[in-house]
Amino acid sequence: MGSQIRAKVAIMFDWQSYWSLEGCVGPTAGFSYPNEVHRFYRAFWRRNVPVDIIESTTPLDKLKQYNLVVAPALITVLPGVAETLESYVSEGGSFITGYMAGIHDEHDLVVPGGYPGKLRDLMGVWVEEIDALAPDETIEVHGDAVDAKGEIVASIIHREGARRLATYGGGEFYAGHSALTVNTYGKGKAYFVGTPLDETGMSAFMAPIIKELGLKPLDTPEDVSLSVRYGDDGVRYAFLINNSESDKRLCLDELNGGVELLTGHVVDGPVELKPYGVNVIELG
Repeated sequence: MGSQIRAKVAIMFDWQSYWSLEGCVGPTAGFSYPNEVHRFYRAFWRRNVPVDIIESTTPLDKLKQYNLVVAPALITVLPGVAETLESYVSEGGSFITGYMAGIHDEHDLVVPGGYPGKLRDLMGVWVEEIDALAPDETIEVHGDAVDAKGEIVASIIHREGARRLATYGGGEFYAGHSALTVNTYGKGKAYFVGTPLDETGMSAFMAPIIKELGLKPLDTPEDVSLSVRYGDDGVRYAFLINNSESDKRLCLDELNGGVELLTGHVVDGPVELKPYGVNVIELG
């Protein structure tokens, strides 16, 4: 009781962007804002990296508690948000956004001056056009760390100081254009994702960022989640949940020496989880 998760990653869930993205006319009716939030969140959940969900208007002093802030499909940038994000990144934070970001203001009007609007200087890119893909169509994305497919839309990106991380493949007119970029802004970095990546691609894109920021991912079998909670007395507790109907086994050095609170056993090697089983381990 009373223990808390200490997240170093935050994802912005913005209700104004939710309404604006799903209610706007084009470029496609294929967007589901919650699905786009899940698309980014899943890459952290698969690695058991804790994530806080925050508002886009979160003040700077709270943003600075996180190593990484992610804003999926932030189509509406409310007053003061761009300036707060610029300060956050310039002081050493890392920020990720991308397709459909920065297009509308608080009145749901298009921001003049090109996409991504007020985020243009921060991201170091200018998006000339956003091309809608057919429902079952995909576009190749290739880079040093990413070999994936994008769907729904593809942003035609011109770099204005940002460095290219991946390019579009295939034979369409945007082949060879930047698909993923990173811009050094002050002491921090801002990443721009040009197209909704498939699960494999999003995982590959996030992997080096997670490693660089020291977010300490924990590898567990498919359908097994692990979260670490901190008590007021500093004691850590690992909560393991098997979300499948089959037995699971995992072996993590971080768990060795911990006490299984449901059985009293001391962990020394593999941990067994029954179907839909739960284990709580006091790590000390």
